[in-house]
Amino acid sequence: MRFMIDFITNVLGNPTVMLGLIACIGLLFLKKGISDTVMGTVKTMMGYLILSAGTTIIGPPISLLTALVQKGLGVEGVLPLYWVVYAESMAKFGTQAALIFILGFVINILLAKFTKWKNLALTVHLQLFWAGFIASIMAGFGFSDPMIIVIGGTISGIYYWVATTISAHYLKPLTTEHANFVPSAISLVIAGECGRLFKEGGRSTEELEFPSSLNWLKDSVIATCMAVLLMNIIFTFVAGPDVVREMAEGTPWLLYVIIQSITFGGGIAVILYGVRMMLAELIPAFSGVAEKLLPNALLGLDYPTVFPYGGTAVMLGFMFSLLGSIVATLVMTFTGFSPVVVPGVQINFFEGALVGVYANAKGGLKNCILSSLITGFLLQFAVALTFPLTGHLVATGGAYEAMDFNTIGFLIAKIMSLFH
Repeated sequence: MRFMIDFITNVLGNPTVMLGLIACIGLLFLKKGISDTVMGTVKTMMGYLILSAGTTIIGPPISLLTALVQKGLGVEGVLPLYWVVYAESMAKFGTQAALIFILGFVINILLAKFTKWKNLALTVHLQLFWAGFIASIMAGFGFSDPMIIVIGGTISGIYYWVATTISAHYLKPLTTEHANFVPSAISLVIAGECGRLFKEGGRSTEELEFPSSLNWLKDSVIATCMAVLLMNIIFTFVAGPDVVREMAEGTPWLLYVIIQSITFGGGIAVILYGVRMMLAELIPAFSGVAEKLLPNALLGLDYPTVFPYGGTAVMLGFMFSLLGSIVATLVMTFTGFSPVVVPGVQINFFEGALVGVYANAKGGLKNCILSSLITGFLLQFAVALTFPLTGHLVATGGAYEAMDFNTIGFLIAKIMSLFH
């Protein structure tokens, strides 16, 4: 049993290995030669590692902006941030979470195989986040380990499939090559339905015209970098330069802010490069697996795989999602709402950018702004409602950050509370 758990968590639970296996098996099904199989497998794994390196690069800049926002708003409270609570979930319920993940993965395969919705989630770290979240909630309500694994795995498998199916539906205006599996299906529904308020084919974010002096804004990486720089400078003056000096460790505060903002842009460039490399190899290879095992299936991949479809939408989605969350936090503070949830910033970037791209495809610039604002605002209150139901995680002061954890997860927790 211990060997199986280690295999699940360290091999099947490793997204780099899983994606490499999918690529390798697919290329073998396509009867590619040894050279092409090795190259495609390694490039797929390398692409994911490059993508992951990019997300690591943007970590410190996000930490800076998070600290500035918290100090600038003058509030303390629940912080939506995956890694803090996921580490706690795995420390206490790692075995249960690993088994939930693998059972959920098998159920997702069966649903994709035997229903008309051929969608398979393969964003492994986010699936593990969900498994850890479900294990923590069920344990908090006193469920036994076998029930946590069986019920949690069943719920997870259905959720993996449903979330990827929703993504595939809303991604149609952009691409039919792949879907997403990200825990933001509810945000995509909001973005898609808000799009009904606007004329089909409304002005796209990518059609924005800039004066010649602002042509650099057409480069999505540079535009995002400068947007972060602007937010950093604004919140530095609101929170005070001492907040930056404490993090800068001797570097002049303005220089530190500039470097971190440019680092953020560099991280985004790395992410996009990794996405392109991974998809160029993975999608053709997966077609080989799909032809044999899951005909016409779509693979659910990570947030950044949609970023290339709307560079300006990525920037605007991030900015307006963060603005919506800031407004929600201020409303909580001034009305005495408890618990207060501070903006997580990381989720505002990834989910906000995702919503921005989807919303732009469904209703153009106006929908991009509206949907990003709404989802950023609602997320704070959703986290506040779900947080008290997360068992041992309450003591950490942290929360799982995406919309689905705090809407679908909230409903699941409420139903479970009826039985324990």
